[in-house]
Amino acid sequence: MKKKTGLFLIIIILGSCAYFKKPSFPVEQLHYPDSLHVVLRSDWGWKPLTGTIPEHRIKRITIHHGGVDFNRDEDPVQYIRHLQDWSRAKKNWIDIPYHFMIDLDGRIYEARPINYPGDTNTTYNPRGHALICVMGNYEHQIINRKQLTAVVDLCAYLAEHFHVPPSQIKGHKDYAETLCPGKNLYLYIRNGYIQNKVKEILNRENKNHQKRQ
Repeated sequence: MKKKTGLFLIIIILGSCAYFKKPSFPVEQLHYPDSLHVVLRSDWGWKPLTGTIPEHRIKRITIHHGGVDFNRDEDPVQYIRHLQDWSRAKKNWIDIPYHFMIDLDGRIYEARPINYPGDTNTTYNPRGHALICVMGNYEHQIINRKQLTAVVDLCAYLAEHFHVPPSQIKGHKDYAETLCPGKNLYLYIRNGYIQNKVKEILNRENKNHQKRQ
Protein backbone atom coordinates (compact mmCIF):
# COMPACT_ATOMS: atom_id res chain seq x y z
CA MET A 1 0.00 0.00 0.00
CA LYS A 2 2.88 2.39 0.86
CA LYS A 3 4.56 1.70 -2.50
CA LYS A 4 1.34 2.50 -4.36
CA THR A 5 0.85 5.69 -2.33
CA GLY A 6 4.42 6.80 -3.05
CA LEU A 7 4.02 6.13 -6.77
CA PHE A 8 0.74 8.06 -6.77
CA LEU A 9 2.45 11.08 -5.15
CA ILE A 10 5.27 11.02 -7.72
CA ILE A 11 2.70 11.03 -10.55
CA ILE A 12 0.91 14.00 -8.96
CA ILE A 13 4.18 15.95 -8.57
CA LEU A 14 5.28 15.25 -12.15
CA GLY A 15 1.84 16.15 -13.42
CA SER A 16 1.91 19.39 -11.44
CA CYS A 17 5.31 20.33 -12.90
CA ALA A 18 3.98 19.74 -16.40
CA TYR A 19 0.84 21.73 -15.64
CA PHE A 20 2.78 24.76 -14.35
CA LYS A 21 5.40 24.66 -17.10
CA LYS A 22 6.04 28.11 -18.51
CA PRO A 23 4.08 28.48 -21.77
CA SER A 24 5.92 29.17 -25.03
CA PHE A 25 4.40 31.21 -27.82
CA PRO A 26 4.93 30.77 -31.57
CA VAL A 27 7.62 32.94 -33.12
CA GLU A 28 7.79 33.15 -36.91
CA GLN A 29 11.40 32.86 -38.04
CA LEU A 30 12.40 34.77 -41.16
CA HIS A 31 15.37 33.72 -43.28
CA TYR A 32 17.31 36.79 -44.35
CA PRO A 33 19.82 37.05 -47.19
CA ASP A 34 23.40 37.43 -45.96
CA SER A 35 23.56 40.85 -47.63
CA LEU A 36 20.98 42.22 -45.16
CA HIS A 37 23.24 41.65 -42.11
CA VAL A 38 20.39 41.27 -39.61
CA VAL A 39 21.27 40.95 -35.92
CA LEU A 40 19.00 38.15 -34.75
CA ARG A 41 17.07 38.25 -31.49
CA SER A 42 19.20 35.39 -30.19
CA ASP A 43 22.33 37.48 -30.79
CA TRP A 44 21.34 40.56 -28.79
CA GLY A 45 19.78 38.87 -25.78
CA TRP A 46 16.05 39.08 -26.51
CA LYS A 47 13.91 37.73 -23.70
CA PRO A 48 11.27 35.21 -24.86
CA LEU A 49 7.62 36.21 -24.84
CA THR A 50 5.71 35.80 -21.60
CA GLY A 51 2.33 36.68 -23.11
CA THR A 52 0.61 36.72 -26.44
CA ILE A 53 -1.93 38.56 -28.58
CA PRO A 54 -3.77 37.49 -31.77
CA GLU A 55 -1.41 37.04 -34.71
CA HIS A 56 -1.70 38.94 -38.00
CA ARG A 57 -0.68 38.90 -41.66
CA ILE A 58 1.62 41.59 -43.07
CA LYS A 59 -0.02 43.85 -45.67
CA ARG A 60 1.86 47.12 -45.14
CA ILE A 61 5.30 48.39 -44.16
CA THR A 62 5.42 51.40 -41.86
CA ILE A 63 8.49 53.43 -40.90
CA HIS A 64 8.97 55.03 -37.48
CA HIS A 65 11.73 56.79 -35.60
CA GLY A 66 12.57 56.42 -31.92
CA GLY A 67 11.56 60.02 -31.22
CA VAL A 68 14.49 60.57 -28.82
CA ASP A 69 18.07 61.48 -29.67
CA PHE A 70 20.42 58.54 -30.20
CA ASN A 71 24.10 59.37 -30.25
CA ARG A 72 27.36 57.70 -31.26
CA ASP A 73 28.43 57.03 -27.68
CA GLU A 74 25.28 54.99 -26.94
CA ASP A 75 25.14 51.20 -27.16
CA PRO A 76 22.30 50.12 -29.48
CA VAL A 77 22.00 46.69 -27.84
CA GLN A 78 21.59 48.23 -24.38
CA TYR A 79 19.05 50.63 -25.86
CA ILE A 80 17.02 47.77 -27.35
CA ARG A 81 17.19 45.68 -24.18
CA HIS A 82 16.01 48.64 -22.13
CA LEU A 83 13.18 49.27 -24.60
CA GLN A 84 12.06 45.65 -24.28
CA ASP A 85 12.01 45.83 -20.46
CA TRP A 86 10.21 49.19 -20.51
CA SER A 87 7.63 48.00 -23.06
CA ARG A 88 6.70 45.02 -20.91
CA ALA A 89 6.93 46.57 -17.45
CA LYS A 90 5.55 50.06 -18.07
CA LYS A 91 3.28 49.65 -21.10
CA ASN A 92 2.15 46.05 -20.53
CA TRP A 93 2.93 45.25 -24.18
CA ILE A 94 4.07 41.76 -25.11
CA ASP A 95 7.36 43.11 -26.45
CA ILE A 96 9.16 46.00 -28.15
CA PRO A 97 6.52 47.81 -30.24
CA TYR A 98 8.51 47.48 -33.49
CA HIS A 99 9.47 44.43 -35.54
CA PHE A 100 12.85 45.84 -36.60
CA MET A 101 15.21 48.54 -35.36
CA ILE A 102 18.05 50.23 -37.25
CA ASP A 103 21.02 51.89 -35.54
CA LEU A 104 23.28 54.75 -36.68
CA ASP A 105 25.53 52.38 -38.63
CA GLY A 106 22.62 50.86 -40.55
CA ARG A 107 22.64 47.59 -38.60
CA ILE A 108 19.23 45.94 -38.55
CA TYR A 109 18.02 44.25 -35.35
CA GLU A 110 15.12 41.80 -35.07
CA ALA A 111 12.72 42.97 -32.37
CA ARG A 112 9.09 41.89 -31.88
CA PRO A 113 8.32 38.66 -33.79
CA ILE A 114 6.78 39.57 -37.14
CA ASN A 115 3.71 37.36 -36.59
CA TYR A 116 2.43 39.66 -33.82
CA PRO A 117 1.15 43.18 -34.54
CA GLY A 118 3.13 46.03 -33.05
CA ASP A 119 2.00 48.64 -30.55
CA THR A 120 1.70 52.40 -30.65
CA ASN A 121 1.00 55.34 -28.35
CA THR A 122 -1.05 56.93 -31.14
CA THR A 123 -4.44 56.23 -32.68
CA TYR A 124 -3.78 53.96 -35.63
CA ASN A 125 -4.28 50.20 -35.62
CA PRO A 126 -0.92 48.54 -36.46
CA ARG A 127 -2.42 45.15 -37.32
CA GLY A 128 -1.11 44.12 -40.73
CA HIS A 129 1.85 46.53 -40.51
CA ALA A 130 5.51 45.51 -40.45
CA LEU A 131 7.00 48.22 -38.22
CA ILE A 132 10.54 49.48 -38.81
CA CYS A 133 12.06 51.94 -36.32
CA VAL A 134 15.18 53.98 -37.01
CA MET A 135 16.87 54.85 -33.72
CA GLY A 136 17.07 58.61 -33.16
CA ASN A 137 14.95 61.74 -33.55
CA TYR A 138 14.73 62.75 -37.18
CA GLU A 139 12.92 65.98 -36.55
CA HIS A 140 16.44 67.36 -36.12
CA GLN A 141 18.92 64.49 -36.54
CA ILE A 142 19.94 63.79 -40.14
CA ILE A 143 19.41 60.32 -41.59
CA ASN A 144 22.72 59.01 -42.94
CA ARG A 145 23.42 56.96 -46.05
CA LYS A 146 23.95 53.67 -44.19
CA GLN A 147 20.64 54.01 -42.37
CA LEU A 148 18.75 54.94 -45.52
CA THR A 149 20.26 52.00 -47.41
CA ALA A 150 19.25 49.67 -44.57
CA VAL A 151 15.67 51.01 -44.64
CA VAL A 152 15.44 50.46 -48.40
CA ASP A 153 16.98 46.97 -48.32
CA LEU A 154 14.83 45.83 -45.39
CA CYS A 155 11.67 47.23 -47.02
CA ALA A 156 12.56 45.42 -50.26
CA TYR A 157 13.05 42.12 -48.44
CA LEU A 158 9.77 42.47 -46.54
CA ALA A 159 7.89 43.62 -49.64
CA GLU A 160 9.04 40.56 -51.56
CA HIS A 161 8.53 38.09 -48.71
CA PHE A 162 5.05 39.30 -47.76
CA HIS A 163 3.92 40.49 -51.23
CA VAL A 164 3.53 44.09 -50.11
CA PRO A 165 3.32 46.60 -52.99
CA PRO A 166 5.80 49.49 -52.67
CA SER A 167 2.84 51.88 -52.58
CA GLN A 168 2.08 50.46 -49.12
CA ILE A 169 5.44 51.58 -47.71
CA LYS A 170 4.53 54.64 -45.64
CA GLY A 171 5.40 56.57 -42.50
CA HIS A 172 3.73 56.55 -39.11
CA LYS A 173 2.37 60.05 -39.73
CA ASP A 174 0.42 58.74 -42.74
CA TYR A 175 -1.85 56.92 -40.26
CA ALA A 176 -1.93 59.13 -37.16
CA GLU A 177 -1.41 62.68 -35.93
CA THR A 178 2.28 62.52 -35.12
CA LEU A 179 5.64 63.91 -36.24
CA CYS A 180 6.99 60.35 -36.52
CA PRO A 181 9.21 59.37 -38.34
CA GLY A 182 10.53 62.94 -38.28
CA LYS A 183 10.75 65.37 -41.20
CA ASN A 184 14.31 64.43 -42.16
CA LEU A 185 13.36 60.76 -42.61
CA TYR A 186 9.79 61.28 -43.81
CA LEU A 187 11.22 63.35 -46.68
CA TYR A 188 12.38 60.11 -48.35
CA ILE A 189 8.90 58.60 -48.04
CA ARG A 190 7.03 61.68 -49.18
CA ASN A 191 9.17 62.18 -52.29
CA GLY A 192 8.96 58.47 -53.20
CA TYR A 193 12.70 57.80 -52.88
CA ILE A 194 12.31 54.71 -50.65
CA GLN A 195 9.39 53.27 -52.65
CA ASN A 196 11.20 53.80 -55.97
CA LYS A 197 14.41 52.20 -54.72
CA VAL A 198 12.38 49.21 -53.49
CA LYS A 199 10.76 48.92 -56.94
CA GLU A 200 14.20 48.92 -58.56
CA ILE A 201 15.40 46.10 -56.29
CA LEU A 202 12.26 44.02 -56.83
CA ASN A 203 12.39 44.51 -60.61
CA ARG A 204 16.07 43.55 -60.70
CA GLU A 205 15.48 40.43 -58.60
CA ASN A 206 12.51 39.48 -60.77
CA LYS A 207 14.64 39.78 -63.93
CA ASN A 208 17.40 37.69 -62.38
CA HIS A 209 14.85 35.07 -61.38
CA GLN A 210 13.48 34.93 -64.95
CA LYS A 211 16.99 34.51 -66.37
CA ARG A 212 17.64 31.52 -64.09
CA GLN A 213 14.48 29.76 -65.27
